[in-house]
Amino acid sequence: MKQPDPNCRRAVSASRLQKEGSEVPPESDVKHPQWSEKDQAYMKQYIEAHPDNRMAWYLLGKQYERSGEQGKANYCFNQAGEIYKAFENVPLPSEAVEEWVKKREEEEKLRRSRRSLVRLMLFLLLFFIMLGGIPGGQASAPSGPIKSAGERDLPDKRAGKSKTAALTNGESKAAEQAFLVPESDEGAYAAAVKRVIGTPIDGEWKKYLVNIPTDHSWWLWSHSLQAILQAESSEDMNHIMVTPLRDPKCDCGDERERASAFVSGWIEESEHRLVAKSALTAMVRRHGTAPKEWRQLAKGYPSNVVSGTSTDVARAYGNVYMRYKDGLQGKRPEPKTAKERALKRVWSEQTDPFREPLRIVVDKKRHRLAVVSGNIIVRNYKVGLGGKRTPEGQFQITEKVVDPNGSSTGDFGSRGMTLSDSLYAIHGTNEPDSIGRDRSLGCIRMLREDVEELFDMVPIGTEVSIGKELLPEQPIVPDKEKRYRLDLTPKQDNPKKIYRWLD
Repeated sequence: MKQPDPNCRRAVSASRLQKEGSEVPPESDVKHPQWSEKDQAYMKQYIEAHPDNRMAWYLLGKQYERSGEQGKANYCFNQAGEIYKAFENVPLPSEAVEEWVKKREEEEKLRRSRRSLVRLMLFLLLFFIMLGGIPGGQASAPSGPIKSAGERDLPDKRAGKSKTAALTNGESKAAEQAFLVPESDEGAYAAAVKRVIGTPIDGEWKKYLVNIPTDHSWWLWSHSLQAILQAESSEDMNHIMVTPLRDPKCDCGDERERASAFVSGWIEESEHRLVAKSALTAMVRRHGTAPKEWRQLAKGYPSNVVSGTSTDVARAYGNVYMRYKDGLQGKRPEPKTAKERALKRVWSEQTDPFREPLRIVVDKKRHRLAVVSGNIIVRNYKVGLGGKRTPEGQFQITEKVVDPNGSSTGDFGSRGMTLSDSLYAIHGTNEPDSIGRDRSLGCIRMLREDVEELFDMVPIGTEVSIGKELLPEQPIVPDKEKRYRLDLTPKQDNPKKIYRWLD
């Protein structure tokens, strides 16, 4: 497609804007200096008065792009619609969300297609060993590596490093650990069992396989996850005892009770570590550094990167921070690449089910807002939207405020989070019957208990993706007593500002 002449482009934009008799600054491109702050402020005012003028949105987006504010630029380009596509000859930024989803699905299909016949044979062999007439439903497994079709694992190098099963508990040498195993995936289950019983017996330990439900490529996290298998070193340190906890023939009530208690605590600990890692990552990527203590992130507005604190999350953050600092040792701490390597080290722990920072995904078709880490959905809330008035694309949480209307009963409820310094936000509502419907002017509405939990989980800097057909419909919301909550830091309101989000 032939690109329009730059002079013609300016003439068109000016003629459209001057229909109202207004004077507009010339468009800034490579041949012209950037607009002044006064020009930029004028353009913002013009758009507030003429929100349907797509050329104005395009011009403002170009200025943001030249200023290095890509998030704001993408938002403006999405509003410009076909004008942006005509001048730039590229898809809208919002269309990148659909490409991301397709890529995830393709990666999942590829992962499943690589399940080998060797693993299937191993699964059948292990299943026979575990259920093959052992009194009490338990079976002994050899402590050494397992051979299958000419393959020999080296337990000291490969144990616990499955891509499909994440070993968790916070310390790689902990006495009790757990693996996540996707439901109905025999190949993943076989691989996890193989690694567990291939663990060297160098002390007392106990490991659990924990089933996690799936929906297409998503893993559905919840507080009701259950262990399906237990493996532990024997007292004489000569072999490994395997107990199929979900087998109805297994006389292992005590083992089930202990496994349930461990998994419950492990779930909560994993969430604290996820929140701590996400906050540290957001700080490093936005500001180039992170404080040593969690409480330094939990200040009053506008320095409330996180909403509050607790003993558990503060302890988790301390461990995460030390791992990050250790990753900088021996390298110059200033270069961005060195910091990214240190962050990669933080997220590569084999003892953690979550391998990526928290993100927010909004599905406009299903009226869902999910908090995700990689392909794991940690929460999936029902929300109210604005149909076509809710923009699609990539955003960031750039502001968090308590009681944005001055009280928890206002139009925006008890919590609000601005998206990329725009007029759109994720906030509460005083119209709970609008949840699940398209009745807002473009913002994302949430029930009070949901938005307050979200406010506590995600830091400023969290990425937000908005699109269609991205999430499953199944809600993932814990019971009231299991909600993720922090002790709120005082003075997180902003009485000096009247919020004019689009509701």
